[in-house]
Amino acid sequence: MSLFPAYSNENVTESSNSNVSQQLREDNTSANWLSNSSFQTYIQSQTLVVDTSSDNSSDNDISTSTDVPTSSHENKHSYYNSIKLVKLHTNDERKRTSKHTKKQLDHIIMLDKNILVLEITTINKNEQIPSWCTNLEEEQTLKTREYNEKLMENPKNIKLWLEYIEFQDTLAKFQKHQLAKNIQRSTVLRKLSIVEKALEKNSDCIELLKLKLRFMGEISPADEFSKEIETLVNKDTGNVILWQALIMATQSSVAMCTVPKVLDLYTKCFCILRQRSRTNPRIYDERLLEMLYQCLIFLRHTGLWEQMWETIRLNLILNLNLNRDSLVFKKIIDEKKLIGMEEVVLMSRLPLNQLWLRTESLRENCHWISVSKEELELVGDSRRFVIPEDVADFVHPIISRDSNFRMAIYSLLVLKIPLLPTRNCILKNLGLKEFAWGVDSSEVLFPFAYPIVGEMAGHKKRKALIHGILEGHLTSGPQYLKFHPAQEPYLDFIRETFHTIADSLPNLERNNIYVWWLRFERLLVFLSKDESLKYDNKGKKLKSVLKEFLKKDVNRNNLHFYKEYALIEREMGRFESCINILETAILSNCTCPSMISDHEEKTALFNLYRTLFETLLNTETYKETHKEKILNVIKHMVPESTDTQLLLVEEYLKDCVNNFLKTKPMSKDIDTFFLPNLDCDIIVCYTLFLYVKNSNIEEVINIYKCCIEHCRELPHLQEMLYESELVILQLHYENFPDLDNNLNKTLYDMLELYPDNFYALSIYAHKQSELPSWKINNTKSEFSVWKALSLCLAGRKRTHFLMQLGHDAAYASLNKLLSLHRIFARTPEIRSCPLLWRIYMLLLQEYNLCEKKGEEVYHESVALCPWARNIYIDAAEVAPQLLTQIQDVIREKELRMHVTPEELNILRGHL
Repeated sequence: MSLFPAYSNENVTESSNSNVSQQLREDNTSANWLSNSSFQTYIQSQTLVVDTSSDNSSDNDISTSTDVPTSSHENKHSYYNSIKLVKLHTNDERKRTSKHTKKQLDHIIMLDKNILVLEITTINKNEQIPSWCTNLEEEQTLKTREYNEKLMENPKNIKLWLEYIEFQDTLAKFQKHQLAKNIQRSTVLRKLSIVEKALEKNSDCIELLKLKLRFMGEISPADEFSKEIETLVNKDTGNVILWQALIMATQSSVAMCTVPKVLDLYTKCFCILRQRSRTNPRIYDERLLEMLYQCLIFLRHTGLWEQMWETIRLNLILNLNLNRDSLVFKKIIDEKKLIGMEEVVLMSRLPLNQLWLRTESLRENCHWISVSKEELELVGDSRRFVIPEDVADFVHPIISRDSNFRMAIYSLLVLKIPLLPTRNCILKNLGLKEFAWGVDSSEVLFPFAYPIVGEMAGHKKRKALIHGILEGHLTSGPQYLKFHPAQEPYLDFIRETFHTIADSLPNLERNNIYVWWLRFERLLVFLSKDESLKYDNKGKKLKSVLKEFLKKDVNRNNLHFYKEYALIEREMGRFESCINILETAILSNCTCPSMISDHEEKTALFNLYRTLFETLLNTETYKETHKEKILNVIKHMVPESTDTQLLLVEEYLKDCVNNFLKTKPMSKDIDTFFLPNLDCDIIVCYTLFLYVKNSNIEEVINIYKCCIEHCRELPHLQEMLYESELVILQLHYENFPDLDNNLNKTLYDMLELYPDNFYALSIYAHKQSELPSWKINNTKSEFSVWKALSLCLAGRKRTHFLMQLGHDAAYASLNKLLSLHRIFARTPEIRSCPLLWRIYMLLLQEYNLCEKKGEEVYHESVALCPWARNIYIDAAEVAPQLLTQIQDVIREKELRMHVTPEELNILRGHL
């Protein structure tokens, strides 16, 4: 019987090879069931029979058979036409035949284990070629020609240039005759050539310039690249992008990076920008602040906290008109007590690397402010004494008054206060979307677990994302997360800094900063819930601080502050107190929202209603009676007190939403980062009211769809509306888990437009964490640093969960996570992120992989982040055998080492 009976037929004629004919006749009886009576006409084709038996074959003897009927497959497609016999051993005829990849399809018919029939057929030119037999190389050539023609017609089309540059990666897949390294280099060279042509036509395009600098950095050695950038800077001294590239070329080079060299470049940059600021104050002030922020981050990464804080302090005093003695803190911790704790560590007989690490950690946590000259003798570390003259090159007046708020935000971010909430538009406005090298500490990850966007469900899922991060001590410098001798002093220092900055700003900006501070306090309460040691004094102290703050006349009637205070009460476990505060704040305002004309007052009141509804619907504290409470409270939105009050409320809110949809969105700057938006809150109140009243999620989705589409020209509002829709969908589908198609669609639509929104990324990370390892494919993804971090958290969550279950897939998940880190190490946009390397090292420690991979990861991380002090500190944990080398490199780069060289020599000599 034939191995492929579908190729048999009743009408087989005898061929010159009787064995073949006999075999075909025997198979006909078993092939009848495949015949199709609808197709009676057969197309004759010639075939080539190749005898594959080893004992009968020779180079010269090729048996042929003619008039073999076409297969049933050919009967179904008219475009298969037979051709004459092709003799494979004849060179002349081989030349005349075309490649089968272009116009021919080959079919191999196996008649028995020793004989193959190779059937060569062609496609009728009038027939359409199936997609699966398209010549891809020819297609790419045509595509390239198409790009060239379009770009010649419209050279100003930046999007088309970027697509053409990205298309080069597709072309690289067809260069299989070259080595992988050569392919990569030739691809980058092609991209660089295209970018340079694009810049000739679009010289002011920042995105193209950034790509050019990136490609130059990939193909040139660090010293050569630095010289090339320096030449470009000399031609355009006011270009911040070029200055950033020049500084980064030095900073990221193992050979060239030292703290004095990098700071010298920042000094030159500030000098130029300060001169240019007189010509266009707003633009150059913004650039100056961006460079100042990056300089401060560099100082923090290198461990020079005293120098960093003195720079912040003097800039704030100069630009916010503060007193000279403002922000001066004395006696953060008793030095003699600290010396006593160090002696306990040194007497513990721990290994040398642990002695050094613990001493470094203890001093790092307690030292961030310059000591006085009198205290210097006791301290013995000259780098702890900083005077204003030491940082004078980094202190500059900001001419534009509008820039003071931005300076305040940058100053607090440098002190490791996370943005609450962290939205794509805010990151873009502050220039932090592509700031991968500036992310070194775990505090930026907390908005993944606690987004502060009105979330009502998924609390435990989000918190599981940061499991092990707090315990891994992935922080730097003084910190407010875990207990240590200077934890409370540093927290008091942050509070006083918040208050001093806020009180020096105009009212709207003041409210922004204080709301940010209150949310920060709420975040700390949230993070401290799982602490093994409970400190009642901390809670009492916080409550005392808040009450004292709210008693002030200027804060007493501020509804934004009372709302935040109520939410802190809820985090502390006092749910009823939270509801009472919100209700009291709503009812104390005798005027209904429908009667208020003042925009700020109306915004604050609507935000109270929204917060109360979200709190009552929160899955952690939800009861059925809460729906009735919502319907009772919402009646206060209209003045009438009748039986039809709910209908009047619905009509009022519907009219508000319709008015929003009828009014053309006004393009305006984002003047608030942390305060609510009136339009967004009205829409949320209306949709929550309909959801509670009718439980119709489709109706809610349609409203959001219309509103989101309407405000596409206002990205900051559209992002908020996307968040609000995700919040209610997450609530609905947590209660009805079988239906989550709308949630997935909305999530991916949002991430397409706002890829760095932390709330959306937290949902995405949770969904990724629930996928089996074989379903996760990261090779085709484009990574921003924030998406990369979310994928790390997702992988850690999945691996930890499977390890706890003892599941067989746990090690597959771990290998997938290790592979993901390897991908990050090869991705140019994010491989210089210190926090990604620190999370990688933490993973090695958690799963006992240090001996196998620790030294390799240390060398890779230092090669990409030689300025980041914490990389070296963590490396001492994963590669303790390299401790002496690590310490020497820290001193060579002139990074901060709290253990002085003399003390280090003593440690090495005694152990």
